[in-house]
Parts: sequence; C-alpha cells; structure tokens
Amino acid sequence: MNFLLEIITPERLAYSEQVESVSVPSVDGRLMLLPRHTKLFASLTEGQIKIIKDHKESFLAIGGGFVDVAKDQVVILVSRAVHAHELNEIEIEKAKKSAQEFLARAPKGMERAEAMALLRRSLIEDALLKHIKRRTHIS
Repeated sequence: MNFLLEIITPERLAYSEQVESVSVPSVDGRLMLLPRHTKLFASLTEGQIKIIKDHKESFLAIGGGFVDVAKDQVVILVSRAVHAHELNEIEIEKAKKSAQEFLARAPKGMERAEAMALLRRSLIEDALLKHIKRRTHIS
C-alpha cells in the first residue's frame, strides 16, 4: 500500500509520486509517515527527507516548512527542496567556506542571519552528500 507524496517549494513541484513511506525532520523530532497515517499538520525544520519508493531510498535536503498528512496524501510545503542528485559538492564547499569567512568578521543583524542560514544549508547538504557516498560505497 502506498500514498501520494508531494513536496512543493515556492519555485517548483519538487516531488510528486506514490511512495511507501517518508521520514521528515519536524520541530519535535523525526516523523515517519506511512500509509493510513493519522491526520497531522506539523512544522518542519531544515534537514533531510528520506523517501522509500519501490523498496529504494531517495533523499532531499529541505528548508523549513510544514507537512500536512491527509487520508491518502502527504503534502510537504518547504522553502526549498534539493534532490541528492542535484547537489554539487564544489558549490557546497564554496558556500560553506564563504559563510564561515563572513561569520568570522562578526557581522550583525540581517547580514549575520543570512550568513548563518547559508552555513546551515551548506552543512545539511554536505551531510546528505556524505551520507549518499557512504551508502554507495557499502552497496
């Protein structure tokens, strides 16, 4: 038994497929959503989504947002969603280094918040890439 999973950002429909399960990072911890899950609306934090479809795992890095669970559908609304295969290791490292260098200059206010957001996003994407690499070498 499967359910429809849709992952939507302001820019695109990042994912729309029938899946077996999805694991999401909520503000209260990870949530594992399965078919016939009870109705739920929850806040999501930045992190990784793990999707199982046809007994295979796939991953996305997401920004914060919300998950809405209905009878046979899960809708995830997030600020951004990037599939693991879309990640670029060189760009992630450049963004991480840039954010760290900028933060070392002790910026204030909005500049600091933007640099912290860039660093968090880079760290999440870097962790996802490393996770995928480890899994690829094991398989």
